[in-house]
Amino acid sequence: MKTIATLTGKNDVKLKAIERSDLEDMAVLANDPAVAANLRDTFPSPYSLKDAEEFLSLIEQGKLNHVWGIYAKDKIAGAITLTPQTDIYRHSAEIGYWLGAPFHGKGIMTEAVSLLTEYAFREMNILRIYAGVFAYNEDSQKVLMKSGYHLEAVKVKAVIKNDVLHDEHLMVRMNI
Repeated sequence: MKTIATLTGKNDVKLKAIERSDLEDMAVLANDPAVAANLRDTFPSPYSLKDAEEFLSLIEQGKLNHVWGIYAKDKIAGAITLTPQTDIYRHSAEIGYWLGAPFHGKGIMTEAVSLLTEYAFREMNILRIYAGVFAYNEDSQKVLMKSGYHLEAVKVKAVIKNDVLHDEHLMVRMNI
């Protein structure tokens, strides 16, 4: 398993490796259908303890890199990932995240996105970070804008979620 840096922000927000002892709490938070509604279909719904264990196993096997648990006051609150791209896109990375409902509206996700974005620019030689956000997910768009991202494009009817076509907002932040 590749070691990841622990990132500490304000208001007791910390990004660090997900601990096995937190998997039960993570599974409870991730089992909220509202979490899956804003993520790709590969995210299980319902989400069980077995799903959390399989997720951690992929991280431990090195099949998923750059994955942090989001901790608020030392309690797991969600997860955040950075996926560096390859070939001609090697200067870019995709950011993805989710946060459990009890932690909404407290600035935790904005702090987490800002922490990871600054780390990627400073330590990973990343120049461009992007997120594809379902058009209906206005909260996520606000988080990204508060973290310095801007709307680069609207990809019309680019995604299908629950058998409905949706626009996708391409949110970007660059360090150039």
